[in-house]
Amino acid sequence: MEQVEPKPAVRGGFAAMLDRMENVYLAVLRAGALLIATLLLAYAAWLGVSGLYKVSRDVKSVKEAVASVSAEDVASVDLKAQEAKAKQAADPMRQQRSFYQGFAKRYLALYRSKFEPFQQPDDAKLTDQEFTSLFVDMDGRLTAIERGDLDFAQDKGDLEALLKAVTGAADLKVTKDRLQAYRRAKKVQVARTVTEMKTERYCSYYGYYIDSCISWSTREVPVSRTVTETRLPDGIVYPADLFRAYHQKFVDTLIERREANAAQAQKARVEIQQDNANGSERLWTAIRIVGAFVVLMFLFLLIALERHQRRIARADAGSGQG
Repeated sequence: MEQVEPKPAVRGGFAAMLDRMENVYLAVLRAGALLIATLLLAYAAWLGVSGLYKVSRDVKSVKEAVASVSAEDVASVDLKAQEAKAKQAADPMRQQRSFYQGFAKRYLALYRSKFEPFQQPDDAKLTDQEFTSLFVDMDGRLTAIERGDLDFAQDKGDLEALLKAVTGAADLKVTKDRLQAYRRAKKVQVARTVTEMKTERYCSYYGYYIDSCISWSTREVPVSRTVTETRLPDGIVYPADLFRAYHQKFVDTLIERREANAAQAQKARVEIQQDNANGSERLWTAIRIVGAFVVLMFLFLLIALERHQRRIARADAGSGQG
């Protein structure tokens, strides 16, 4: 089968397109090289000038200014600030202690107004000191702050959130129903059997030939007894226990959600670190591709020079024959 040769017009158009692309790439390469060279020259000049300036500086030229205090400076003392500093020096935990004392009063006022009124007449009441020890533990918190185990700013925010949450819970219908149920509840006598262990002395070795115990020992034996106690119906709790349950629920939920948030944040950090590593790899790949492109353009430049030399050689040969 006879092979069809490409048309001269097609070959010429393709060659012209290659020439145009080659001219564009060479122009871009030339402009880029000139721009980079200019930037390098400018950067080198800036480094040289700034370096000369820094080298020319003399440390002996720096003279220490004379310090002076005027009468107006002395009279402008802030007496309140000085007093606060004196108090702070006398009690470094004064600010923290003041907050915890104030919080304990507000928290106790919430319990006294929202929970305690539903107690029954024969119920024992929590004293102020007992309440503060159970629900605030000011001394323990101050000790933890001094050791660096507790952040006061965070703990302050947590306690304010605790007060707000328990105050809101106290106004909910479910809380009022629970307190009303306790106030109407009748305590009943419940008998139960309690088994305890009792130490008993016994004869561990009996001498029958002398009809007497030779060795004595002790052992633990179970002893059962019946105990009668007063109980509330199932599902009914004391107001103080309900308040304690709300308090503990807030603490447990806060810790649980804080741990969950920390885990989620750590997961996000790991993902970002992975993205950073992947992004760096992509950037280096892009740089390598650009480098390959520059090398390719350099090859094109060599080819263009070689073609130019061939054209000159052909032109010279043609003129010589002429």
